[in-house]
Amino acid sequence: MPTELFTEYNKKRGTTWNWELNRLLQCAVVALTFMSVPTLGSEPIEIPSAVDYFEGTIEDAIENAKEEDQRLLVYFYTLDCASCEYMYEEFQGIYVGYFLNDRFINFKVDANDEESNGPDTASRFSVDSYPTLLILDHDGEVMHRITRAMEGSVLKNTIRWVTGETKYPMADDDAKYEGGERDPVFVQQYLLDARTVLPKNLDVNDLHMKAWGEAHDKYTAITQEYLASRGSEDLINERDFLIVKAYSKFLDDPGIKLVLDHFDAYVIVTSMEQVSATVLAVASDTAVVKALEGDETYLDVIDALEEEPLKKAADWQRSIHPASWYLPENQHERLKEIFDVMRGEAD
Repeated sequence: MPTELFTEYNKKRGTTWNWELNRLLQCAVVALTFMSVPTLGSEPIEIPSAVDYFEGTIEDAIENAKEEDQRLLVYFYTLDCASCEYMYEEFQGIYVGYFLNDRFINFKVDANDEESNGPDTASRFSVDSYPTLLILDHDGEVMHRITRAMEGSVLKNTIRWVTGETKYPMADDDAKYEGGERDPVFVQQYLLDARTVLPKNLDVNDLHMKAWGEAHDKYTAITQEYLASRGSEDLINERDFLIVKAYSKFLDDPGIKLVLDHFDAYVIVTSMEQVSATVLAVASDTAVVKALEGDETYLDVIDALEEEPLKKAADWQRSIHPASWYLPENQHERLKEIFDVMRGEAD
């Protein structure tokens, strides 16, 4: 849903568009699809030399891959993409570079650079979100598509799975759960393991965001069943907090309600930073989606940040970063802009 709402917002925005708000919404959509990445800044980036990139046109790269009898990995990025900045850091790793150089002819495309035909190349391969990595065969046909930022180790495992080097690691536990295994210790570990796998995406043939979202929905439903089967006193621990954090999108999700109802207890077993950052991020996502839906109750979410227990989290955030987007005083103007655009009331 968030991705579709963001697309609709882009269509309606007209003259109200501004780069800062675009950045905000991109980050919100990334968060809502559960691949949180740090924003490293807004300076133009250059892909580092740990990965050896082929110089020339995409056609030259395809021909070179054919001559070398290797697959072609094409990396699409833009300079104003926060997730691409994260990948910039990951590509600096020598082990990531060695891994990719050993398996592929690598080619990079700045999708906004008209001089290098970036927009045309992105259109040719139906790339409209960044970062995107494509694995092409010798004829230039897409074998696999990987959409989203991910850690270097995650990227390597993803490529191993989609290319058949290794077996998808959740297969056995999926079979156990689907076979009726419901021991709490097993289910807890199962969800924790899936938490680390999900950012790698679960469709081992073609890694589209839609497939990833469907997989996440599956584990979210399992999480809700797991939480409902346990008493709150059994769930106040760090491992179950990590499960709640991984599978909760909005303030009315059962896991977030549990954390808010036992805010101080979760702070004791984790930390004020972990609990506050989690509930504030979820509150922000909830408000953004409501504004994108043209739902005026986004204001209720902002107001809730002035009431306990969310006020504790907001006060903590304010003490370390008063300019934080998560604070109510910093959300009103930008969320109203989103809301007005979606309601057709923008100036």
